[in-house]
Amino acid sequence: MTARHVVILGAGSAGTAAARALAGRGDVRTTVVGRTGESPYSRMLVKNVAYGQAAPELIRLPAPHGELVADTAERVDPATQDVHLASGATITYDALLVATGSRPRGLDPDVAGVEHAVRAGRLLTLHSLDDAVRIREAIAACGESARVAIYGGGLIASETASTLQALGHRVSLVARSRVPGVAGFGRPVAERVAADHEARVTTYFGRTVRRVLATPDATVVTLDDGTDLEVDLVVVALGTTPAAPSPWRDGVAVDDRLRVSGHGAVYAAGGAAVHHDDHLGTWRIDHWEDSAAQGVHAAQTVLHDLGRGEDPGPYRPRSAYMAMIHGRLISGVGYTGHPGTRVAQTDGLVVLHEQEGTVVGVSGVEAVGEVYGWGSRLHEARA
Repeated sequence: MTARHVVILGAGSAGTAAARALAGRGDVRTTVVGRTGESPYSRMLVKNVAYGQAAPELIRLPAPHGELVADTAERVDPATQDVHLASGATITYDALLVATGSRPRGLDPDVAGVEHAVRAGRLLTLHSLDDAVRIREAIAACGESARVAIYGGGLIASETASTLQALGHRVSLVARSRVPGVAGFGRPVAERVAADHEARVTTYFGRTVRRVLATPDATVVTLDDGTDLEVDLVVVALGTTPAAPSPWRDGVAVDDRLRVSGHGAVYAAGGAAVHHDDHLGTWRIDHWEDSAAQGVHAAQTVLHDLGRGEDPGPYRPRSAYMAMIHGRLISGVGYTGHPGTRVAQTDGLVVLHEQEGTVVGVSGVEAVGEVYGWGSRLHEARA
């Protein structure tokens, strides 16, 4: 049997998991295309580098299974089944998995002073390993107690605020929502997290950033109510957007098997994928464990479509996440972005996220065992 060529764009969680799932088979040949000049690393551990708790080399990953090409994919031609790389080279595929991840959502370019603050190294995001190194160096340059403004209310913003405060830094947390984190955790968990923030760091909830003025001595962040925050560093943590080569750019639409809509032999997984199905509607999850699970599922669909395996069925998110925020363990499993929530347990908070009466995700505070125990029952159990 002739080996079919499977090309995987991206050497992160989804891409490396897919490559592992295809490893050791004589009926497929795998090529993993990473970014130019970049070796694989764990994005889940990037924050530890930023906080000075791990050296960059400690979060490097082994080379993925298959041939590794460090040459950024710029354009895909589904008609000819070719991938065009930054070097000018072309790779032809029998099946293509787009697993190029995401990019951080930055401040609106209309916010005054953004470009100058970025050039001055005072306005940073926490997404890549390079971001983490820049944050670590900027904080170290401030001495023992840096003044840090964090703009955002999700998991990364909350973890960063918590960890920097525990390390002795002076943290201001600015969030657009009056109860940050509702979209990611659900309101009951978000309210607990918000209360912990208010008790430990300086909070400005329900506020937006209007100006960032970087001077030689400090950076002044002006909020929409006129409040000025004088800080040493601003970290923007407003979530992510999909990153993908042309012709997609803003996300790759996939069905419930992770096939790309309108393009045969193309699949997507992880942060680059935007899911459309009859179960959850339109959704996207961008965290390490779920990206890996999507990568494996996409690889199984590829094998099925190439006549090398069984149909894996529809993809349903069941992966877990956990974060320590101000001394409390926040955990979740499945899809916790759905607004339909119900508190199932208050002593060790457990919140069920429901879609038309079916539990599709669970989140909680100080209830890791109970939350994770729901993983196998998601998308099947009635609330």
